[in-house]
Amino acid sequence: MTTPNMKDIEFIGFDLGHGETALARAFGQGHAEPEILEYRGVRSLVTAVSKDKGRSKNIRIGAEALTLPSSAGSAKVWAKFKSSDLDAPDVREPLTLFTQALIQGLTEDGSLRGPKESHFVIGCPSGWSNEVRQHYRNLFVKAAGLKEARIVSESRAALMTALEQGYLSMEDARASVLIVDIGSSTTDLTYCRDLAADDVGHNILGSGLLDTEIFEMNLARQPQRKRIETLLKSHPAYRPILEFWCREAKEAYFTGEDKPVEMIRRLPVDKGLLFEIRIDKADADAILSKPLDALHGYSWTSAFDFALRETIERLGGRDPDTVLLTGGAARLPLVLPATKSAFPRARVIRGAEPEFAIARGLAWLGRFEFLHASFKHEVGALMEPDGDVTERASEAARKLGETLAPALVDGLTEDCIKPAFRSWRSGAIASLDEVEAHLTQSVADWLRSDTAQAKLRPVIGRWFADLQREIETITDPLCREHGLPAMVLSLDESHHVSQHLEGLSLAAPKIGALETDTALLGTTLAAILVSALLAHANLFAPLLMNPLGLLIGGAVAGGSYLYGRRALAGRFRGARVPVVARQVLTEKRIDQAINKQRPELIEAVRQAWDGQASQRFSEDLTDMLGRALLDRADERAVLFLI
Repeated sequence: MTTPNMKDIEFIGFDLGHGETALARAFGQGHAEPEILEYRGVRSLVTAVSKDKGRSKNIRIGAEALTLPSSAGSAKVWAKFKSSDLDAPDVREPLTLFTQALIQGLTEDGSLRGPKESHFVIGCPSGWSNEVRQHYRNLFVKAAGLKEARIVSESRAALMTALEQGYLSMEDARASVLIVDIGSSTTDLTYCRDLAADDVGHNILGSGLLDTEIFEMNLARQPQRKRIETLLKSHPAYRPILEFWCREAKEAYFTGEDKPVEMIRRLPVDKGLLFEIRIDKADADAILSKPLDALHGYSWTSAFDFALRETIERLGGRDPDTVLLTGGAARLPLVLPATKSAFPRARVIRGAEPEFAIARGLAWLGRFEFLHASFKHEVGALMEPDGDVTERASEAARKLGETLAPALVDGLTEDCIKPAFRSWRSGAIASLDEVEAHLTQSVADWLRSDTAQAKLRPVIGRWFADLQREIETITDPLCREHGLPAMVLSLDESHHVSQHLEGLSLAAPKIGALETDTALLGTTLAAILVSALLAHANLFAPLLMNPLGLLIGGAVAGGSYLYGRRALAGRFRGARVPVVARQVLTEKRIDQAINKQRPELIEAVRQAWDGQASQRFSEDLTDMLGRALLDRADERAVLFLI
């Protein structure tokens, strides 16, 4: 069963972005929305790190790394360092330093348990290859010291958050969704259908390009431009700081209502050199429409439009029903109308906090996949050879013979046995031995017929309903233990069960094999039935006791009556009795004989079932139940999202 401390497992969604970083936390069996962690009072942390060049080797991250006192003359500063080129020194070193300092700080203030205890789910762009993802994970594990780390596509995390927060229903997610994740360095486009993801576009179209353009625009209009450029040449670490200030202005403008934003910052030159930052609508329009070298001469606006058109071509007619905008840059005013124009028939949605969608989704995904895996493991344990469901299924398979035998005997009596003896009586069947041969075929045909299904389906249905209720006494507590409603594993609508109950020979178990299974007491079901009738029912006593019958019996017995009645009946089975003599086998006598021997016939069928047929069916039933329960566990896994 579930381990006692399962609910205490801590999952950290780690969205390390090119421009900003956010972390969210969820617990194993909790149901609350993942919470966004704060680092020194900040929920969205600037992806920047500085390292002193002196002996202290102080490490600062976030906005603290981009303050002038932290970097004046003696620190190396990195910002916007996320890249797939993980072996580059200006990627590997800052990423390692940033992660170590961030996790250490959050551990020390109690926000998370630490690199060795917390389970980290780390996002990456959808376009990264498996090789890059493995390299990325190794960097977090080996260099940054995280013990448990998984790499997950950021688009998948965004889809999880949309489901969790109700922006998408499960029906929406199973239909078709295009996820447009606009970050600081890239825009990733992922097409999802039935929760399966397909990367349909990724590029370097990130909002960080706008920070650089805002900086260049404002630098060009500074009264003291040359002095500022001289400062940046002698102190390169100041460049990311000034771009960070411009980024703050960008965010203030684009998250507002097109109101001009003005900022003044002081640089440490000549007792303070001012750097004035301004952005208004005209500036924003100019920046968004300016051809950029990084975009091969396209403007940001035209590049975004081109990316959407290119995505439509790659989709090849697979028009999405929903377009989900995520990432901090999804707030840019041009994004929503451009997307609606590109996909006029789709519903375009954007969450209230797109900058936290990835972090929340990563934490939620960690919890979801853990619970799902644990749930499937527990279900699988029920199907082990000594598992509770296996034991119940084996016992039920044995009891099925007792349940089916009366219905089988009654059905075979009406549809096979009586017609066979009528055919013998009319002369259509030459001898009683041929009755057995005829019955062998008719029983086999009947067991596979619609008539048999109609007669036996209700019996089998009641038998399986009883088994199902027994299984639910085992599975319902397991569901509740995992925070799911009882009956989640109910097999009422299981495809495998319905296939098993409808598609096989008797609408359920392989009972058709009863007739041909040579392991069933070494004979066929027809032989068992005929032997029981002839040996004990005295079915032909009137024929053997009247004068005509004595003549027939004497001939059969080789002229001697010393063989005895039982032996005579045995020899009599091969005789070709005249049709006129057969008429003593009336309907009434057939009914009386069968009714008298019904208990013995039922017991014969039950014993036949208790052989290899029962064992074979038990194995088949257990396999079917295992597949049905595991499939149901997968089907109902979405309930962990609710």
